[in-house]
Amino acid sequence: MHIRHRRFLTATAAVTLASGLAAAGALAVLAAPEAVAAAPGSQSRPSPVTITFSGLPGTVRAGGAPVEFTATLRNTADHRLDVPSSAFVVADTGAGVGQGHFRLEYRPPGGTQWLDARVNAGGVGAFWTLDQPAVLSLPAGAEAGYRLRLTVTADAPAGRVAPGFNSVVSDPALPPEQRAAEAGSGYPDLLIAPAAAPSTPPSATPAAPAATARVGFDGVPTAFTVGGEAKPFRLVLTNRSGRDLRVVPAVVFQGVDELPPQTVVLEFRTADGQWREATPGGSPEHPAWLYFGLRTGDRNADVVALAKGESRTVDLRLAFTKDAPILFESLVAVAGTLPEPGESAAEADGPAADFITVPATRATAVPARAVPDPDPAPEAAVPSTAPVGPAAASSGVPSPAVGGVRTAAVAAPAADPGLPSTGGGTAAEPMAITGAAAIALGVGTLVVARRRDRVRRGAGN
Repeated sequence: MHIRHRRFLTATAAVTLASGLAAAGALAVLAAPEAVAAAPGSQSRPSPVTITFSGLPGTVRAGGAPVEFTATLRNTADHRLDVPSSAFVVADTGAGVGQGHFRLEYRPPGGTQWLDARVNAGGVGAFWTLDQPAVLSLPAGAEAGYRLRLTVTADAPAGRVAPGFNSVVSDPALPPEQRAAEAGSGYPDLLIAPAAAPSTPPSATPAAPAATARVGFDGVPTAFTVGGEAKPFRLVLTNRSGRDLRVVPAVVFQGVDELPPQTVVLEFRTADGQWREATPGGSPEHPAWLYFGLRTGDRNADVVALAKGESRTVDLRLAFTKDAPILFESLVAVAGTLPEPGESAAEADGPAADFITVPATRATAVPARAVPDPDPAPEAAVPSTAPVGPAAASSGVPSPAVGGVRTAAVAAPAADPGLPSTGGGTAAEPMAITGAAAIALGVGTLVVARRRDRVRRGAGN
């Protein structure tokens, strides 16, 4: 089997090289059937050009540094010979390697820069064509060297492979039908060693996860009329971590159908009491989902400082333009915690709030549903003139706020069914959220990943 692999790949190289010459318009006779006979095992005469490797190691490590070596072509004839095409191959002798496990660079004879070799798809193992020079001319007794640099990817399987260098040689002293021959280096064994296991220095310790704030919505309407007026609700942040936190909130729309960002008008009240439009973004993995960062352009102002045991609310209002689609959506609140030294960033999300968009001509007789107060405890600390919880959405009483963000420092209750301690929502699978710290710095895109099977089924009803 080992020998058959080598012979097959050598013959394949000869046919491909000869065909490539014909396509390039150089020495069309090399594309004729007689050229195939130049492959080892079928050629009637040896090639006057010899090819040898120097510097080729016996072992290369997967995922390790590139290895460099040289393939030297030498003209043993007493007259000039031409080499119109050359190729480097790695024959798979059972290791299970493929083209994607390697990268080959080369410096042609006389060249000073590394070039990427052209990949030839198909066949077994890996196969590259070296395009420069277009035709290598070798005077009698002359030598020319190709400098090669081979990189093996970290996922390459361990095992033995057989690298080789092949060239099509043209002898102008012979009749056209006899000029083509193939020179080869042979196929020495090369062992691919397994990738080195990652090691952690003894002094290095994994970064501790940052504490997270609990986050959720209060008073999200069950329906929005496209082209209608904006409806208010609130984002609630609660710090029960036992220490002070600095968090960055965001709002994420998750749905089955794509929601164009230009049809969504989401605003939030800033610290100076002004209404500002939230900044839209998205995830390439989930084009139907949108996130909105509550950004003002001032990095410091976009970070909410939460003292230990403190709860804050951010006033929001949401509307959809008249050309918004009619669909079923879920709204999820997200909070990313800025880490302290020695910590890694952490994010939390709250329960999903489902709603629908309806056309302006349709009566929006949607049954009211009870929306659990995500943090009932802070309500007791707010004066009775400014209700907190679902009643605040319908009372019409302005919320007492510090710069538009209401504050109530209270003792945390033992249980909080509205805001689970894990920060997860109501779906079967948790959210995988990244990039919260980047949002605080004004760069990056928050990626929220959640499969909401329950929502998908509900969308079809």
